[in-house]
Amino acid sequence: MKDWWDDRPVFSTADTGSRITGLAPGESPGHVTTRLAVLGALCFVAWSAASLLGTSWLCNASSAPAGTCAVGFPSGVRLLWRILATVVVAYVLLHFSLSFGENARQRLGQSRAAGLLVGSALLAGIAVGAGFSVAAGFSTDPSETLRRTLDFRIGTEAYAISAALALVAVLWWIFVLGRLPAALVTARERQATIERLRRDGHRYAGTVKLGRIVFWLGQSPELEVTIAYDSPAGAHEIKARMRTSPDRVPADGSRVVVLDDLRGDLHIELDRDATPSFEPPERYSASE
Repeated sequence: MKDWWDDRPVFSTADTGSRITGLAPGESPGHVTTRLAVLGALCFVAWSAASLLGTSWLCNASSAPAGTCAVGFPSGVRLLWRILATVVVAYVLLHFSLSFGENARQRLGQSRAAGLLVGSALLAGIAVGAGFSVAAGFSTDPSETLRRTLDFRIGTEAYAISAALALVAVLWWIFVLGRLPAALVTARERQATIERLRRDGHRYAGTVKLGRIVFWLGQSPELEVTIAYDSPAGAHEIKARMRTSPDRVPADGSRVVVLDDLRGDLHIELDRDATPSFEPPERYSASE
């Protein structure tokens, strides 16, 4: 599947920030595919394992009673091996999270929907891993362990921290999950509108006038722009937002294509046939 971001800049008259949606030419609206589901499952497993190992390491490092840690670690492990193990775990987490996020952004056409999808898997993994550690700590004499933990007794620090981590992750996961379905539906509707306008919309030639930079998403600026075009109904000027990268900011006055269904839906694209030129990258790079 072609990445819609390769055809930046991306314009929107309805959305701003991470809600701005793109669809590569010739592509169909995206959805959660089997590949995305598998990547999500791998991300969940990776963060579950990391959360379990991290809270278990904390348990082993404390004065918790023997046998109450979910995973036991051998004593006397050299610092070098601990550092290497941490680096490997961090690499695996980054690999699965970034791969999942990139595929979701490319498929769904929207950074917000992709971020919520990744966040749901990540937070669920953290909650499950920390939850297992809490369950292991309370497996023997739960009432006494709970009493000692609430009294902040020595040896229960790891239980309290693991429980707090699991609770925060669960609450945050509920918050993210509550917004995920609407975000997925909105992203798909936006892509379906783009596909429909490319196929059936009325096509008008226009120009873009650059405005101020509103903010950066990472290193990518978002600008206020004005689109001017003529139609049989007369001359039009509309305000829009434009997301792009510093090396793909079209020169002021560049030609664009406006697609209109005459019912209120608009889609704007840079006119590729006009061989657009771009502003110097340093002019629109985020300051340090």
